[in-house]
Amino acid sequence: MRSKRFEPIQEIAANSANDLSRTMGEAAKRVAEVERQLAQLTSYRDEYLRNSGGQRGAMDAVRLQNFRSFLDRLGSAIQQQVQTVESARAEYERRRGLWSEKRVEAESLGRVVERLRREERHAADRREQHEGDDAALRIALAKLGERTGGY
Repeated sequence: MRSKRFEPIQEIAANSANDLSRTMGEAAKRVAEVERQLAQLTSYRDEYLRNSGGQRGAMDAVRLQNFRSFLDRLGSAIQQQVQTVESARAEYERRRGLWSEKRVEAESLGRVVERLRREERHAADRREQHEGDDAALRIALAKLGERTGGY
C-alpha cells in the first residue's frame, strides 16, 4: 500500500512543524521580553529627565557632566536594546518562515496520504465488487449446469 510508505514521511513533517511551532513561540516570547526591557529603559530615562528637570539650572559643572554622562550611557543602553529588539524580531520572522514552510509541507503530505487511502479503498471496493460478481456468476453457471445436466 502506497499510503503506508508515505505515512512516516508525513508524520516526520508534522512533528517537525510542531517543533518549529514551539521554537517560534519561544522566539515570540523573547521578542516580548526584550520589548518590555526596552520600554522599561525608555520609561526610566524619561522619568529621570522629568525628576531632574528643576535641578539642572542649579547644577554645578561636575554634576552637570555626571548628569550628561549618565544620560549618554542610558541612551547607549537604549540603542543597544533597540538593536536587540530588532534582532529578536528578525529571528522570530526567520523561525515563522521555517514553520510556515514545514506546515505547508506537512499539510500537503497529509493530503497525499489521504488521497492514496481513498484510492486504495476505492480499488479494494472494486476488487470486492469484482470478486462478488465472479462468485455470483460461478453460482449462476453452476445452477445452470445442474439444470441442463452438466452441459
